[in-house]
Amino acid sequence: MTAVEGNVGLALGVVCAAGAATAVGASVVFFPKLVAMASRRVLAGSLGLSAGVMTYVSFAEIFVKSVGEFTVAIGDEDLGYIYATLSFFGGVVLMLILDLITWLISGKKGHSHEPVENQSS
Repeated sequence: MTAVEGNVGLALGVVCAAGAATAVGASVVFFPKLVAMASRRVLAGSLGLSAGVMTYVSFAEIFVKSVGEFTVAIGDEDLGYIYATLSFFGGVVLMLILDLITWLISGKKGHSHEPVENQSS
């Protein structure tokens, strides 16, 4: 497989930018004033946003591959797209059912989202 010359520079630039962003984000912990400014709400929102972005990117890549494989197996692109979509939402429903079963097995106890006090002994 050969690389397209026009995209190599762009790819290298994006990878370097991602690495630099990671380094800058990780270096924030060395500055106590910046750490003190970060509230729990901001950190929770940032983590939620990054998890959503990573999930979307993974889903988009896997979904395209799924459509392609269903299309090859069935021979019809429209049916391949429909089967890939039904498989995705079937997985979501299965996940919700497993979550409900887990909740029922655990004695209908949910997770507490109260702040944890310092429990050092």
